[in-house]
Amino acid sequence: MKRIIYLAIHRRGLMFVLFLFLAIVGYYSWTRLAIDAYPDIADTTVQVVTQVPGLAAEEIEQQISIPIERAMNGLPGLNVMRSKNTFGLSTVVLVFDDGIEDYWARQRVQERLVDVELPYNAVPGLNPLTSPTGEIFRYVVESDRLDLRELTDLHKWVIIPRLKQVTGVADVSNYGGITTQYQIEVNPYKMEQYDITLGDITEKIEKNNVNAGGSMLSRGDLSYVIRGIGLVKDLEDLGHIVIKTVNGVPVYLNDIGKLKYGNLERKGVLGFTDDTRDYSNGVEGIVQMLRGENPSRVLDDVHKAVDELNNETLPEGTRIHPFMDRTDLVNTTLHTVSHTLFEGMVLVVLVLILFLGSWRGALLVALTIPLSLLIAFILMHVTNIPANLLSLGAIDFGILVDGAIVMMETVLKKRERHPDEVLTEDSILRRTTEVARPIFFSTLIIITAYLPLFAFEHIEKKLFTPMAYTVGYALLGALCVALFLIPGLAFYAYRKPGKIYHNRWLEKLSTAYHSQIVRLMEKPRRVIVPLLAILLGAGILSYTVGKDFLPPLDEGAIWIQVQLPPGISIEKSKEMGAELRKTLKEFKEVSYVMTQVGRDDEGAEAFSLSHVECGVGLKPYSTWEFGKTKADLIEEMAAKLETMPGYSVGFSQPIIDMVMDQIAGAHSDLALKIYSDDITESRHIADQVANVLKEIPGAADVAVDQEPPLPQLQIIADRARIAQYGLNVSDVADLIELAIGGASISQIFVGSKSYDVICRFDDASRNSPERIGNLLLTTGSGTKIPLSQVAEIKMTTGASTITREMNKRHLTVRVNLRGVDLTAFLNKANALIDKEVKYDHDSVHLKWAGQFENQHRAYARLGAVVPLALGLMLLLLFAACGKFRQAALMMSVVPLALFGGMLALNVRGMTLNVSSAVGFIALVGVAIQNGVIMISHINNLRTRERDLKDAVITGTKHRFRPILMTATVAVLGLLPASVSTGIGSDVQRPLATVIVYGLLFATVITLYVLPALYYMIEKHYEGKDLMPVSEEKELHA
Repeated sequence: MKRIIYLAIHRRGLMFVLFLFLAIVGYYSWTRLAIDAYPDIADTTVQVVTQVPGLAAEEIEQQISIPIERAMNGLPGLNVMRSKNTFGLSTVVLVFDDGIEDYWARQRVQERLVDVELPYNAVPGLNPLTSPTGEIFRYVVESDRLDLRELTDLHKWVIIPRLKQVTGVADVSNYGGITTQYQIEVNPYKMEQYDITLGDITEKIEKNNVNAGGSMLSRGDLSYVIRGIGLVKDLEDLGHIVIKTVNGVPVYLNDIGKLKYGNLERKGVLGFTDDTRDYSNGVEGIVQMLRGENPSRVLDDVHKAVDELNNETLPEGTRIHPFMDRTDLVNTTLHTVSHTLFEGMVLVVLVLILFLGSWRGALLVALTIPLSLLIAFILMHVTNIPANLLSLGAIDFGILVDGAIVMMETVLKKRERHPDEVLTEDSILRRTTEVARPIFFSTLIIITAYLPLFAFEHIEKKLFTPMAYTVGYALLGALCVALFLIPGLAFYAYRKPGKIYHNRWLEKLSTAYHSQIVRLMEKPRRVIVPLLAILLGAGILSYTVGKDFLPPLDEGAIWIQVQLPPGISIEKSKEMGAELRKTLKEFKEVSYVMTQVGRDDEGAEAFSLSHVECGVGLKPYSTWEFGKTKADLIEEMAAKLETMPGYSVGFSQPIIDMVMDQIAGAHSDLALKIYSDDITESRHIADQVANVLKEIPGAADVAVDQEPPLPQLQIIADRARIAQYGLNVSDVADLIELAIGGASISQIFVGSKSYDVICRFDDASRNSPERIGNLLLTTGSGTKIPLSQVAEIKMTTGASTITREMNKRHLTVRVNLRGVDLTAFLNKANALIDKEVKYDHDSVHLKWAGQFENQHRAYARLGAVVPLALGLMLLLLFAACGKFRQAALMMSVVPLALFGGMLALNVRGMTLNVSSAVGFIALVGVAIQNGVIMISHINNLRTRERDLKDAVITGTKHRFRPILMTATVAVLGLLPASVSTGIGSDVQRPLATVIVYGLLFATVITLYVLPALYYMIEKHYEGKDLMPVSEEKELHA
């Protein structure tokens, strides 16, 4: 350490230049850091999407999802496998263990997909490499000149390709609009008249819609590429295709059917309402970021691309209107964090001036703050650690300057004792060398306190590991500044004689404290009863405090999952979506309301037209009525929607909704999964559970997540009758698939665009069960028989959505929690379910999922790792002081400091969650540091042959100012964060509350209890030590 301090003082010019260079590099690193509001908390996930138009949920499950699931069983690192099956869509979600690399997982899944046998028209694909937090930009395309068909074409063929060119964009999804098709609606009676089958039509169109290449033709000095042009260009070309010749007369496609521009059966409808817009049939784009990219940079490039499209590419009267931009959330949260950090830094500087009585000393100590942050940015850039509100907001400037304060206080103390002398480099070297080792060990202990965070897994790991790195890097930077820079600057600032500042109020406070310690040393055992009372109080408070996983992360928006009546038509869905938007927009705090009926074109979510996702944008909180909160607004919205029949709603937020869907497979805080192969039985149990949960205080938005059964028209093949007529079941299936459902039989290219050609019977032939039953089948002998003779046609109900997890069917009861902690709710819910819900425990299995799993896992990891970290701290203290009893004494402040944190959580109505637990972890390191400052100096005085009692009394007096100063700046550094209410403060607040109030109690304990315990212990061992006191190692000055 002496060599380090020698460099700091004798080579102070070199050190100044070095740190100036580090500051420049640090600023450059800051500009290159990935900055987001919240870290990407999703696990490595691969989603297999298979769209098969026309198939019901039962067939999708049986023919698509189950074969894929079986192929994926046993994948290395696979943690959870879920699937959702609905009309025309299968999504299989594969969630992998922590540490599995994204591309490796996708490669393994792709390898196994190759061997899966699926129907001929089922082509599984992997969703883009993004994450639930990857939706960074949403917009609507609006025009006062283009109709919906033209607007959709413009979006799909112009806007989306341009946005996909942006580096870092994984995909751009289309929602709403209509997908153009060339449709052929043939008349079955005219087909019978001309003896034409659907196979004839398909064959003729394929043969009359081709181009050909004929190699090259050489003529003289030139070579010509030979092209045969025969592609259909429009409906007129299509209609003039000859299907058959009857008695020498050609039968054209026009003769047996109607050709028109139509559209693919719509899967989703987009509605949007704000102060100037209101439409129920719009086109939306959703930009998804490639996982691991820098959102700030990607969004900047997306904004440029949007400006280019609006100003240069799109036709007049057509614009892209963004309504959900992650930049807004990033800027708002960074404003919140920077505001609290700035307030904390100002408070720290003011306290330093007040305590030190020197603006020069205060500013030199405060210089530690920006320099340590810039050093942290360098290390974050090198190790690829992103910056977010949680990692930056957890930095306590007061803790950062502790080492610099001790170093500066040592120099000032030297100046105060020799006010008229010119201080020499060697005299400052001796004094500052004495405290260098304690500064090093105390900082190391604080860093050690954060080690348990590296044991986290899954969501809590992704939330808090970047924070641990960031704080650790900042502390390392602060240590470098305190050891390498501050001694030289302090010597330069105070080497000449100067006026000594006397802080009168601090001197009076120190005198009063000294007299109290003198009296306490007469009867040191008086601290035992208060000590035991505090320990008992800490135990009681830890039992009574509510327990959760995480506080809600405010995103400044609301996301509502809305369930409409099952089997509802698309027109009715649009109507109900418009009514929903109108109702929500009436709240003056709302800036816009967006409704998504059904699902997007890519099938990212397996929703039917009975499901609506509703995004609600909020105006800045500063414009709201004083005292009104987002929770109050949600309560008002929920009460209003309860009065509207047909709407079942669940409230959440955009990002956390998608994250919870991945974690628990449900869009809610908590989910109870009911595993059973019998869907009817599962539905009955789920309804019972939902009724029970609704009666528990704090339960909100309780509902069965899967949609109820929806109407079906079933055509059940009669195998005996089919065999009697010499037919196959496939003949019936082909008639259903092609003639009724419609199938793509070719494509038409228009420039760079391509459109499907669809052929099926006209609407008049298939718009009722009776007419469907009259459709004709042709037997092997040429006889025509109606479909009703070989199949039963009936109206019934069938599954709307079938969900599976780890190869088992299940239903999910979702519930959000409001005003109740997770642990208390679960205890009451389990008791009521056991009492009131009856089911066969052999065939039905119930399991909680969601934040409960995360909480249990996080606390289990902390319970295993925190004792190890405490043991490591004890070893560090023992290695430094050489006496186990003193190391244990300094560790004893830990349970005592917990009392203040627990009391603060109870008083402020907060819960013990992962964020506050991280606050306790940080509190441990800081509390121990104060003990080190006290005990080390007492040890130092004893080496000078001081009496034990005199050493304790004198040492406490000498260390009163530095302990009070370091504790005060540490408390004030996080005080603004503990009371902040802006967007982004939710995770900071519990952490800061624990440190602020816990440190207040820990400081009192350090100043009073620790000296008394030290005196009693050392009095007992006085004269028994094998090692002379002079050989004890000093920890702190």
